[in-house]
Amino acid sequence: MYLNCMLLTSLFSQEPTITPSYQGFRGAINTPNAKTMGGGAYELGYTNQIENFKPSSTPDYRDDKIQKNFFLNIGLLSNLDINFQYADIEKLSHRGEYFDDDRVVGVKYQLDFIPHNLFEVAMGMQDVGGGNPYLGSEYLVASKEFGSFRSNIGYAKGENLDSIDGVFGSIEYQPLSWLQLVGEYDTKEWNGAIKAELSTHLGEQQINLGLMAKSSLDYNDVYYGLYANMPFHDKSLPLTKKIESIHAKTTLDALKLSNSFYKEQNDIAYCEYENNLYVYSDIDTLGMVLGTLATTSKAKTIKVSIKKSNMVQYTIEINRAEYKKFLKDGIYHSNLLHFVKPTAVANASLKNSDRFKPLLKVSPDMLIIDGSEYSDVLDYTLAMQAELSMRLAKGTILSGRYNIPLEQSINFEEDGIFSYRNRHKTLAELDQLLLTQYANFNIGSFPWLNMIQAGMFDNEQTGVSFESAIASPDGKHLISAKVAKLDDKLKKMDRYTDDTRNERLLSYRYYMESLNSNIKLTVGEFLYGDESEAITLERYFNDVSFKFDLAHTKHDKKGTNNFFRFSLSIPFGPTKRFNSDYIDIEGGKLVYNKIKNIVSGNKLSYVLPHHVKEIDNSFGIEGYYLNDNRFHPAYIKANYNRLRNVFISKR
Repeated sequence: MYLNCMLLTSLFSQEPTITPSYQGFRGAINTPNAKTMGGGAYELGYTNQIENFKPSSTPDYRDDKIQKNFFLNIGLLSNLDINFQYADIEKLSHRGEYFDDDRVVGVKYQLDFIPHNLFEVAMGMQDVGGGNPYLGSEYLVASKEFGSFRSNIGYAKGENLDSIDGVFGSIEYQPLSWLQLVGEYDTKEWNGAIKAELSTHLGEQQINLGLMAKSSLDYNDVYYGLYANMPFHDKSLPLTKKIESIHAKTTLDALKLSNSFYKEQNDIAYCEYENNLYVYSDIDTLGMVLGTLATTSKAKTIKVSIKKSNMVQYTIEINRAEYKKFLKDGIYHSNLLHFVKPTAVANASLKNSDRFKPLLKVSPDMLIIDGSEYSDVLDYTLAMQAELSMRLAKGTILSGRYNIPLEQSINFEEDGIFSYRNRHKTLAELDQLLLTQYANFNIGSFPWLNMIQAGMFDNEQTGVSFESAIASPDGKHLISAKVAKLDDKLKKMDRYTDDTRNERLLSYRYYMESLNSNIKLTVGEFLYGDESEAITLERYFNDVSFKFDLAHTKHDKKGTNNFFRFSLSIPFGPTKRFNSDYIDIEGGKLVYNKIKNIVSGNKLSYVLPHHVKEIDNSFGIEGYYLNDNRFHPAYIKANYNRLRNVFISKR
């Protein structure tokens, strides 16, 4: 077989595409290969394959079933994939009992220490932390490419009837750039499949759309699958665009930034501004400002102060000639950006004040419950949220949020079994009204941030919260405390506690430049009475973020539990804000959450919805003031290419 493959490579030169399997992970059909998605990609998928819970001698039991499988696959690192699967089976009769629903979490890690020109090796687990791991297995797989062919061989240790268990192998053949032919032995059956993929672009973003069809020798029904994945365009990678000379193409006035001024004095250019240009990333606006000043100013030194709610966050000093050279050749050095104390400038007149100017933010709100015993497939609710905010004074913001339900499954309707999870929001209504006050100080060179909020935090939930955070000078370390006391008129919101909500949390956050990620440790009492220790990893890919939480919780009535939570946050709307003389408009983010109770044995993995729940709105210190923890000296320096790229790409 290998000899034939090597001979055929002289006829075909198309390398095999890395495609998903019918189990979510990168692979052939039901078995994995040693490939991973690559860091920063995510994928949605669907198949109708009915899992094989019987030996191949009795395959006809599948005639009595209809199965729907939904996938979310994520490339967390360049060599680490995580995939989530929800499987729903509908019995056409009452013959036999297998399983109705299953939630599956899988992970695959490609070993880095083996030279890829020899072969590639990966190890993985499927159905991690499940009470009844129908698909549970651990595997080791090796892959080798020969021109248009990829051969894979591995061994798996399975736990149940449908697990891959034993030696497996597959061949993937790519005769055309858009077509792949696959054959495999999955330890129980011989399968064959055809995969077709179309690659297109939405702006700079590549999108791959795929269609799959498979069958087997023992059970020749055809099962279909489709998927869509997005390997992110990384704005932090250096542009290869050749720049012969840098000249001004825009002016500071043309950017129309809020709360801004500009003045040149003693060969120093002073600038202050507040970002009202780019919605999702403050670093992009900083890149436009620095690039514009480096190409228009005649001063030797430029000092730029960035503000939030008209309060100065950071002041950056650059040498104009050095920064202009950086724009031209893309070569960065450690002394390019200096973070210094702000300088008071006499007779500086403020332009484009945003005081009393409303900002409308429109974003979707979605809640999905899968694997429920109360529904055939998924329970869901979808709403649109319109949030209107206004700065009243320095550091003072008044905001209100209007919730407009769009669609919901029957279990989310009024008096439905899951209505309490969405705080009974079945009608359009004002569900948040807050007054927020910020104050920032310096303890030596350590920024000290404070915030107090009062009002209605959610439907029928009113009170006061206070948040305080101290950061290291480089921003890599952040220690924060949160305290809140709320009155909750929906007394049985969590079905156990009274009408008082107390939040007392202490956390430490560390920024890792190598992964462009934050890791955070949190301890204390969360909003719904559970005392918990939680660890959070949040990875950023441009304006999209993946967040993973592991938590150990204790509750007087709900007992002790271990939780895994995943969140995917995607921008909703244009990257730039719509500005007018009377109102500004921007899009929010679409956030998808998935929670799994980690159990073992035959325990049920019911999800307790209000565990590890914090007060969350648009104006928290980490979310608003620090731009989702992505705007501090360490992050700015680690993403220096983005400063250049945003300015160069607009030329």
